[in-house]
Amino acid sequence: MCVDRKRKAKTFGTKREAVAWATDIEHVGVKPNRTLSDLIKRYIPIAEAQKGYQPVLSRLAHIDKAIGSTSIDRLTPARLSKYRDDRLKEVGSASVRSEMIHLSAMFEVAVNEWQWMDGNPLKTVKKPSLKPARRRGISQHEIDEILDNLKPMRTGKQVTDMFLLSIETGMRLGELLSLRWGNVSDKSVTLIETKNGDLRHVPLSQKAREIINRRKGIDPDSVFTLTNAQASKAFQRASVNGVHFHDARSEAVTRLSKKLDVMQLAKMIGHRDLKSLMWYYAERPEDIADKL
Repeated sequence: MCVDRKRKAKTFGTKREAVAWATDIEHVGVKPNRTLSDLIKRYIPIAEAQKGYQPVLSRLAHIDKAIGSTSIDRLTPARLSKYRDDRLKEVGSASVRSEMIHLSAMFEVAVNEWQWMDGNPLKTVKKPSLKPARRRGISQHEIDEILDNLKPMRTGKQVTDMFLLSIETGMRLGELLSLRWGNVSDKSVTLIETKNGDLRHVPLSQKAREIINRRKGIDPDSVFTLTNAQASKAFQRASVNGVHFHDARSEAVTRLSKKLDVMQLAKMIGHRDLKSLMWYYAERPEDIADKL
């Protein structure tokens, strides 16, 4: 008989012993010829139980489409290295690195819990190096231009409020979109869905409160009603000089650093260590020099 595409044979004195041996091998030793698609399909409920699972599902869907038909026993380091290199021609290193991390986590489950694989083939495959983290503030001139460009857009007013609120608080786009009126109080908002999964209380400046108050009465549940794609597309169209929406977070850290001490700032922004917080600090050397 064949097990894992390898022929196995053994001689017995009786037919009964031979049948018993074959039955035992079938139940214990045979690994069906499953594909990567089968693996992804079984792993999806595990992914869905995680916080912020939508991006994970999106990445797994792309992997499934690209190499899902590959048999599990043919998922060699060489095959996965080729996928990495091909994918790098389409998207950035951060996206490919993220895909490899999700794949590796899935393989670990297949090895340790399901016994579908003998080992994780990604362990010896090098992940792409990440580019240095982007660190950029936004000048007032750039802010004014972006706001002017947003004015004629159908979604412009809402994206304007989101952009200005991010500059005031350092909240990410996804965090702004997750805001519910039930989590908004007079002087702070509570973020249930954050990047690192921690619940976070964000204090509101007077200007931030005014921005949020402008949204009252528009929707009974959500503070903002756009999807991530709608908000991102509108901001990209309005942007100048390559400004990203996320740069508002860096600008917020720089502005808030003049009002709060380091520990208060880290708590407000949601960083667990000061090294991460420093990456967002983007005050110009000329402005620092003026204080000396």
